[in-house]
Amino acid sequence: MNNRVEEVHLITIAGNRPEIIKVSQLVKSLNKTYRNNFVYTGQHFSANMKDIFTDELNITFDYDLRSNTSDILVLRENIRGLLQQIQPTHVLVYGDTNSTVAGALAAKDCGCRLFHIEAGLRCFDLSKPEERNRIQVDALSDYYLVPTELSKLFLKFEGVPEERIFVTGNLVSDVCRKLYQEIKDKKRRSDIPAEYVLLTLHRPALVDNEDMLKILSRFLSNVEHKILFPIHPRTKSSLEKYGITLPDNVRVIDAVGYSEFLSLLKDAMIVLTDSGGVQEESIILKRPCVTLNNTTERQETILLKANRLYHPLDGAGQQCSINEVIREMLNVKISVNPYGEDVTNRAYKVISSIIE
Repeated sequence: MNNRVEEVHLITIAGNRPEIIKVSQLVKSLNKTYRNNFVYTGQHFSANMKDIFTDELNITFDYDLRSNTSDILVLRENIRGLLQQIQPTHVLVYGDTNSTVAGALAAKDCGCRLFHIEAGLRCFDLSKPEERNRIQVDALSDYYLVPTELSKLFLKFEGVPEERIFVTGNLVSDVCRKLYQEIKDKKRRSDIPAEYVLLTLHRPALVDNEDMLKILSRFLSNVEHKILFPIHPRTKSSLEKYGITLPDNVRVIDAVGYSEFLSLLKDAMIVLTDSGGVQEESIILKRPCVTLNNTTERQETILLKANRLYHPLDGAGQQCSINEVIREMLNVKISVNPYGEDVTNRAYKVISSIIE
């Protein structure tokens, strides 16, 4: 190994389940060549939401900050303390979470060069905290690894020099396909219906508000199909807090590991979700998706007609029922994956070309 490689000290930061999943293969590649430390902020601090993924993905953290919060100021201070101790040359952050913002701010506090992976996503709705986070991190970054040409275009319009933008694809594409291949022939659980709509809900705007949860419960009762709901701890806590019961057509199961979730997704008729990551995984596994929101930053999935927006609060402007939307989406044939292949290798090569 040459001295240049030995001197490089790269810090890769993750704070929640999707980030752990998406960077898992890249971290392994970086570890083979560079002094790379994988840092977990503790933004997700439930064992069910963290340990099962680190075990399943066969990755370990070099540092677990155990922040137990999503407060950006606390996360920034904890990350900055570690960076001051280790003194890396480069920091890598992913996506649009509070840990992403905190990691970017701490990197700039310590004079580190900053990579933003999954840069350039935009939903153009500043009421969404994730959108504000994306814009802030992109304003701080030195290098941008974007999933698609559309994301590159957005950054160029915002004035980012083209030579700092690299279209690598989305890392989840590699992880998703790899894990699904490992479990695709696994026998289905006996408690899973033969046909079902898969549901995921976790965003605060939908699950932290009592009135919104009541609207969601009524909305789900109108769906003509059985609904399978691997429940997020946050959603479960809110339902219990407000004493809200889901309708009889909803089959609730505990949160599952990533491989099992992919199996449930692949076998589903269609998925209803408020998750950005699930929108990506759906098109990769060729399952139709209805996003329970009025905006999305995964706009490629909309353009390819693999995804459709439908907010439970306004019923897509009362133009059609959720059952009409489901029937239409079930006829969709998904043939294009906009997020690429061999993404881990492409991202690794870009990072290597910059830090060496």
